[in-house]
Amino acid sequence: MSEHNSKLNCAVGDLAITVNCKIPENLGNIVRVISSGGFQEWQGYSEPLYTWNVEVATEGGALFYECENGIEAFTSGPAPDIYLRRLTPPQGYLMEEFADSEQLQMNFHEVDIVESETNV
Repeated sequence: MSEHNSKLNCAVGDLAITVNCKIPENLGNIVRVISSGGFQEWQGYSEPLYTWNVEVATEGGALFYECENGIEAFTSGPAPDIYLRRLTPPQGYLMEEFADSEQLQMNFHEVDIVESETNV
């Protein structure tokens, strides 16, 4: 295994964002890691890259791949680990530290309407 593959960026079940992609339309996609794809040949690299089978986690999102007929869009497919960065904390991470974070975000957008006694 080459040195850049010695520590993986993701694991099965993670949410990840796509980075450093060769096809610009793939940059910034949010994907869920479904399973290992193992080492695969990848265009532009002399050594096989470790890949994950991923699916797009956003509505209307797509992954773009170079095919015989040009560039085609898919909702799932392989993605090299070097093109992914984990968005979810690693397994075993103390989730209690984040237990109220989601609720705070939700409350942040709630608005209480207060009627004024004076006419504007």
